[in-house]
Amino acid sequence: MDIVLTGALLFLVNVVLSVSIALIIINMLYISKKFSKEKDFHFYNDLFSWEIFFFIIAVENLMKILSVFLPIDSVTHDFLLRIRILLLFFPFWNKIIHLEKVMNKITYERHHFAGIIPLIIVLIVSFTGLPNIILICILTSTSFIPYLLFLILLKNTGTPKLKSLKVISGVIFIGLGSILKPEMFSIDILNITSTIILLIGTALIFDSFRNQISH
Repeated sequence: MDIVLTGALLFLVNVVLSVSIALIIINMLYISKKFSKEKDFHFYNDLFSWEIFFFIIAVENLMKILSVFLPIDSVTHDFLLRIRILLLFFPFWNKIIHLEKVMNKITYERHHFAGIIPLIIVLIVSFTGLPNIILICILTSTSFIPYLLFLILLKNTGTPKLKSLKVISGVIFIGLGSILKPEMFSIDILNITSTIILLIGTALIFDSFRNQISH
């Protein structure tokens, strides 16, 4: 089977996995109401932020699949790629806002205003006409890397070490799997390796809170 096609099918697996995790969280928070803001305030908001995280990752992956299977011209393909790159800013920035709330660096009443910042940044850089590789560098250095540093350096989040290690490892894998785009680096094997890395990261993060939602 063609490497690009195989990679697209693996991306589909990650879309299903990511959406499934998000739906599990939705069930826990809104349907079965196993967790509530009143009783499980920080964990509730942690799950909510992962719900948004995985939905955005799923959308980005789905756009990759569409770019492979739909008969689109090169201009549309490049446009979809640019949107995919810009989308990557949001899942990591969303988690930064959550960590800041946990650390009491930003109030829960004001975190909605912090959510406007990434939208403004993304809108500005999207109209600059910068090459896609530069966009990846900008968004990586302003969302993925800062979030990773938050995870590694912050000590008083109350997160157990094993869970913290799984989350850090998962974020690294998802970040690398999202950034190492074969369209950007012209390396065909990245269609498969980047997706496998992404799947590993998704599984690690889900495993970090799986026991807490299953009890």
